Amino acid sequence: MGQLGDAMIEMVNGTVEVLNPAEILRNQDGVFEVTSPYGHVFRVICRRGAKMSVREISEPQRVSAPENVTWRIKRVAKAVA
Repeated sequence: MGQLGDAMIEMVNGTVEVLNPAEILRNQDGVFEVTSPYGHVFRVICRRGAKMSVREISEPQRVSAPENVTWRIKRVAKAVA
């Protein structure tokens, strides 16, 4: 899978499902809500050319084995102040 632009992050109700969120977010600018296959929710702040800031914002909603292994990414803000 090649590098994805802003349009990919905003598809399907603003959410995209991926196997590796780091690959998708690496060259993005903005604030994203990222949900793991186990239900952990993280706030990820991205700035092109800088390290990502990651903070867990909620406990998992489910603790059993995941139904699939995809992570969900939703953009919550386009630019980082």
